[in-house]
Amino acid sequence: MKKLSLFVISFLWLYVVKAQETKEVVFALSVKPLYGNLFIHSKDLEPFRGTTITGCQIDLNRYRKDALAYSYANKHFNSGFGLQVAKFSDTRLGSALNLSYFMEPFIWERERFSIRLRCAGGLNLASNPYDSITNKLNDGYSSHVNGYLGLGFSAWYQINANMSFFLDGTYSHFSNGNTKNPNLGINYPNLGIGLEYRFKPKQKPLGKLLFYDNKWRTDFALYGSNKSLPIAPTKRFWTYGAHMLVSYRTGKLHAFTLGTEFYIDESMRYAMDNHNIYGSMNLDNKFVGLLGGHEFLFNRCIFSQQLGVYIYKEVPEEFVNRVYHRWGFHYKLSKNWMVGINLNANLQKAFLFDARLVYSMYY
Repeated sequence: MKKLSLFVISFLWLYVVKAQETKEVVFALSVKPLYGNLFIHSKDLEPFRGTTITGCQIDLNRYRKDALAYSYANKHFNSGFGLQVAKFSDTRLGSALNLSYFMEPFIWERERFSIRLRCAGGLNLASNPYDSITNKLNDGYSSHVNGYLGLGFSAWYQINANMSFFLDGTYSHFSNGNTKNPNLGINYPNLGIGLEYRFKPKQKPLGKLLFYDNKWRTDFALYGSNKSLPIAPTKRFWTYGAHMLVSYRTGKLHAFTLGTEFYIDESMRYAMDNHNIYGSMNLDNKFVGLLGGHEFLFNRCIFSQQLGVYIYKEVPEEFVNRVYHRWGFHYKLSKNWMVGINLNANLQKAFLFDARLVYSMYY
């Protein structure tokens, strides 16, 4: 009897451990047509005013349905991969194919109805970039391959166990972050109405969790970029710098940040030295900025948005605004190490697209 009891206890213990090591995942496929308008954020894009965007988007959605995922933030969430095809009515802008990874927490949920926030980032393939002979009016982008960012909201209604109907709005952007010029960037708000079909739930291995209970995190980062200038599109310039950031987590999915950064931009050295006014002034091409912002925290992934101001900047305003913002995506390799990409934008213009290595301390 004693041996039987030990066997039952051991079996139950193994069952509990095994259950804790699995997660319940529901895969779903969603399809929507989309319609949008080009946002004219620079006078150099005025020739394209009135341009419309038509296309479609297909998403592979991945819902976590197990209690562990829900208990983490008392919210459901979706993640997955998106494929967006967008065709511009002005043929000089061509068409775009956007491949992205997205995170989509439910910010409000009632029975069959939900409202969600989506953050997406990935790769853009564009068909008709700037060409000095055949397409010299396209100052929006000059590379076939660019970075893509998307931020949007959606409203969903679940028709039955397998089908859902949704309406969404997204602000899409693609550019190469000044790695090649001209590069004003393409921005287009777009709307879509679509349907989703859910497949049967599956049990999958849990994998390694990188959620932490610590409220505070400090990041130390080194970053670099290789870019060009509109006045010297055939030349390449290095930008390199360092960043320190303090993050305070207010909830499972949200954190607020305060940071500072220092970087040297060799392209600004060239731009000032070759200017008819600033060339003789020996202005500094170093920048020091203060930034504050917000982070979305999703296990290994962090999406960040920061607003910054340069507290040291001798580069004239016609080259770089004093106020700027950053969009970032970081991926945790371990508890203490992350890699990431970051876009520094001045108003609606992409200024610097960098890659970075980050060391994090938790306390």
